[in-house]
Amino acid sequence: MPLDDRAIAISATFTAEALQPGLAFWAAELGLDAEIRFAGYNQLFQELLDPAGLFARNRKGFNVALVRLQDWVTAGVEETVDRLVNVLKTAAPVILVICPSPVSFEAAERRLSRAATYSITPAEIAALYPVDEIHDPHANDLGHVPYTPIFFVALATAIVRKIHSIAVPPYKVIALDCDDTLWAGICGEDGPQNVIIDPPRRQLQEFMAKRRHEGMLLVLCSKNNEEDVIETFRAHPEMPLRLEDFAARRLNWESKSANLAAIAQELDLGLDSFILVDDNVKECSEAQAGAPEVLALPLPARAEEIPVFLRHVWAFDRARVTEEDRRRPEFYAQRAERNRAERAAASLEEFLASLELEVRIGPMRPGEAPRVAQLTQRTNQMNASCIRRTEAEIQALSDVEILTVDVKDRFGSYGLAGVMICRVEGQALIAETFLLSCRALAAAWSSGWWHG
Repeated sequence: MPLDDRAIAISATFTAEALQPGLAFWAAELGLDAEIRFAGYNQLFQELLDPAGLFARNRKGFNVALVRLQDWVTAGVEETVDRLVNVLKTAAPVILVICPSPVSFEAAERRLSRAATYSITPAEIAALYPVDEIHDPHANDLGHVPYTPIFFVALATAIVRKIHSIAVPPYKVIALDCDDTLWAGICGEDGPQNVIIDPPRRQLQEFMAKRRHEGMLLVLCSKNNEEDVIETFRAHPEMPLRLEDFAARRLNWESKSANLAAIAQELDLGLDSFILVDDNVKECSEAQAGAPEVLALPLPARAEEIPVFLRHVWAFDRARVTEEDRRRPEFYAQRAERNRAERAAASLEEFLASLELEVRIGPMRPGEAPRVAQLTQRTNQMNASCIRRTEAEIQALSDVEILTVDVKDRFGSYGLAGVMICRVEGQALIAETFLLSCRALAAAWSSGWWHG
């Protein structure tokens, strides 16, 4: 029988039932109506390959495969990793959790992480949830329970956090305050030269730069004179963030909620995709009251706590980052250039003629499956069927033709902007999936090429 749509199915190379309390706690905290099921002991390959197994019957839920490479020493770590990499190409989608071993297997861990659609590595677990005592040799000898109870809690938390990042639509925009957020001090009073980029704010900026690299948009939303902020960036070239890293800015004395609404309109994105980061609790409260869709995060009053605080905000997580995600900030910069060119053109016809537009429609190419899967999962408006598919499901499709649409003009590329998945039935061509990226649709509509 099929399991619940939100079942969490677990299979491991060791005895993993000690995860149950931690998983159940977080499922209850998040309101995740999830049945937690464990496969038989050390049956990982059987579960991945069995067409009627726990994983196969849980394609709409969350399948979690836990691997401790130490368990494969007798069989041969490299040979077993080779086998798992091949199995992952066709198996039901899984979250692959590479669990710590008493000895290091770094090369094999990296290879498995690259092969999985979603993965969690020992380094990630240690960075987020450090535990002094990880291994339990006595319990391992008695029942192949290799970890301490506290590490099983950390492991369960990391798993549910990954599930949360997959299940919840990702935030797209981070709105940043300036004074006492990006730097210590007030640039309008202390002077742009005299604000301080102390270690906590430097780490905050590095954290935000990494989020931008993963595809989130950064914007400035701060009560400042604009010239003071611009001069502060000029006066501190050592800052990890630069002024050009921000897709939009509102630097004035209007309310944060009004400015966030204006930025959302400029970027053509919903306010429910915004995170506000501000040192001022009152400003966060005002923003939340005036724009309740926004997630407003007040920073800790103690600056030294800022880096740890940011690492533990699940809203910043990305389940998986594609090349298209990394190019999103570049896309918005190109769109701003297009808008300026459109305003400068004498007519729409002149503007369209100047675009040098190129549209390519062709078979899906190697490496495009992650983006194709992402579009099926995230595109809602211009999507004829809304059939959601994972990368593994895209790659496993047979008897269909998968066509992708790439669009570019003289300002740059829109990237992989559309998908068609078709099959032939008799004299009919059935389009199972027909979609266009909302991002590309917005750009197309604003520039006019959609009308043509």
